[in-house]
Amino acid sequence: MANKLRLKKRLLGGALLSAATTGCALTPDPVQPQMIDELSQQETYLGAVSNEAGQPQMSRIGGSELDDLVTVLRAQSFTLKEANLQAEQALQSAKIARGQRLPSLTALGDVSTARAPDFAGDFSWSEAYSAGLIFDFNADIFGGLRATERSAKLNALASQLSVQATEQREIAILAKNWVSAITLQRRLDLAKRTAESFRSTYELTDQRYTGGSTTASASDVQIALQNLDTALSDIPQIETDLANQLLILDEQLARSPGQTEETFQGGVEPLSPVSLPIGRPANLLANRPDVAASELRYLAALEDVGAARANLYPAISLSASLTFQADTPGDIFDWDEYIASLANSITAPVFQGGRLKAQIQIEQARATELATAFARTMLAAVVDVEIALSDLDGLKRQRDLLQNAFDTALVSNELAQGRYRQGLASILSVLETQRSLDVAEQNLILADQAIANAHIDLFLSLGGEWTARDEISIAQSSPEFDGKGAR
Repeated sequence: MANKLRLKKRLLGGALLSAATTGCALTPDPVQPQMIDELSQQETYLGAVSNEAGQPQMSRIGGSELDDLVTVLRAQSFTLKEANLQAEQALQSAKIARGQRLPSLTALGDVSTARAPDFAGDFSWSEAYSAGLIFDFNADIFGGLRATERSAKLNALASQLSVQATEQREIAILAKNWVSAITLQRRLDLAKRTAESFRSTYELTDQRYTGGSTTASASDVQIALQNLDTALSDIPQIETDLANQLLILDEQLARSPGQTEETFQGGVEPLSPVSLPIGRPANLLANRPDVAASELRYLAALEDVGAARANLYPAISLSASLTFQADTPGDIFDWDEYIASLANSITAPVFQGGRLKAQIQIEQARATELATAFARTMLAAVVDVEIALSDLDGLKRQRDLLQNAFDTALVSNELAQGRYRQGLASILSVLETQRSLDVAEQNLILADQAIANAHIDLFLSLGGEWTARDEISIAQSSPEFDGKGAR
């Protein structure tokens, strides 16, 4: 019987020693999704005109006015504040996970009063005082708590990257809102110029008719006035749209309504020519914070699998206490009155009704789900870039054609105006060329807006910052993690 007990102790001791040296073996090794491998092997994008490597900066979209708005956004945005608070919660959760595997030391104190009968049958009051320390430590032989700590760290890093992704997205939305405001300002300026052009035509026609010229009739005056009124009627709607757009900026910037309107300058071209570094699709793994966060969450899920597996094995805990007891406060720390204890315990699951194994299956399924989400996020990122490149190429070609149409309409209008002043053309031809010129210029303005938005989409899809910033270093933030699943 004694030999059997010694054999069992040796077997248990060997198992614990093996687990102590390979405590991380319960966590599965990460498996790169096939989609990630395929995308990483691509050397360029389908629509790329340049393979120059580099990280794009969205600040090239606008000038100092937009840069000032981005500064306000970073300081005041409610959305960014919420994202930062969520990241802070994840960071504190990681600290809690670390604390759960470290030793704990608790101080206690107690004062009690009791009323009891003495030998003579009389009742008397007595007091008791106690103070002490309690020490607890979970040995974590099989690494379950360490796996939980690594999972929490990875999720905290993923939350930090999510903050970065949220900031990029909010800046892109801000840039588009600003481009919309600039576009409306340009349309408003155009509407006013168009109205003035129709006013000049109306006044010239009215002067001719009043002066008795045979080249102008009452009908011509009425037609010219109708076109002027129509042009003037477009202005209030554009002014309303611009005011509403500035209110949208106020909301995003967490400003009081009307504050952006006070500083809005307008009249700035929404986009200057920029060179776009494209690089390889594999660069998205480093540049896109949402892709990197998706990968970290997958690796964290693998650590959760390891933690769930560790629950199948015995757990060893150590505890010690030192307590002093006395009848008076002055004698409470009398070393002749102390009580000390030292205990250790081992618990092992025997029958859990399949609960522990079911939990492992849940964590494995979740890890597989997050691996799929990682591949889906990466694929969506590549498709975002492809769509942005395609849109940008098509819009640039379309704008060239619209520019040609505008140049033609401008020449036609100048010719019609000159012939009308000489009495060689009718009022209808002048008004028609004016309307054509107005439509052509509006199309150019809208094309500029679309191209600016396409640039913003491309910068965002490439993981571009507003300005360059230091990347979050996984190795520095988590020394136990090397980025490849090794611990």
